[in-house]
Amino acid sequence: ELIAATDGFAEARKVGEGGFGRVYRADALPSLPRVACGFAVKTALVGVGAQGLAELQSEVRTLSAACHPSLLPLLGVCLAPARACLVYPLCRGGSLEDRLYRTPAALQRLRMLGFETAPPPLSSAPRLRVLRDAASALHYLHTRSPMVLHRDVSAGNILLDERGNGYLADVGLARAAEATAGGNGQVSHLSTQRIFGKPGYMDPIITQDNQASQLTDGYALGITLLVSLTGRGAVGLLNA
Repeated sequence: ELIAATDGFAEARKVGEGGFGRVYRADALPSLPRVACGFAVKTALVGVGAQGLAELQSEVRTLSAACHPSLLPLLGVCLAPARACLVYPLCRGGSLEDRLYRTPAALQRLRMLGFETAPPPLSSAPRLRVLRDAASALHYLHTRSPMVLHRDVSAGNILLDERGNGYLADVGLARAAEATAGGNGQVSHLSTQRIFGKPGYMDPIITQDNQASQLTDGYALGITLLVSLTGRGAVGLLNA
């Protein structure tokens, strides 16, 4: 079904690429209710293997219970070891990153989403609106039980719909965290052998002790705010 809906995961239907894998546009999926915006099908770059499949199943169970108006909902999942897929609504406004930088590659992705001409640059008010929406979704993940850490907050993982609403996306990397007592109350963390996140957005503490927390998510959100307000790249901000 997913193969047919994406024309065999054709390059002509590819609208993006992220930490989980490539993203393809699908207009309809018979097993899911039709949505006007269409679907985004995210496919793993490589086979996930038995252990990866078990971890993905655990994550899907956690995320399927999450519900927030600014959290991009997980609509469906295919857990085939050879090609795991996650299905989300297609956000036709593109990513905040693409709308900010408007590079040739970004404009090509926006054309694939339906823009006939390059959209105008985002002014400060729409940027702040989108960031507010994403921050609200992240706060929801951090305050629900069990707490969920996103682990890959960035301008590329904040998406816009056609009305300019913002959605925190790429929650396929999110994981439920364990709460441990800290000096100021509960601090939740997740020990990980793999480091997730994009250069410039990662809190340096992750590379030191391999522990993600709501603080490292907050660091990434702060960098995203600076990127949005200045229009500079995350790595460039740190090197300034």
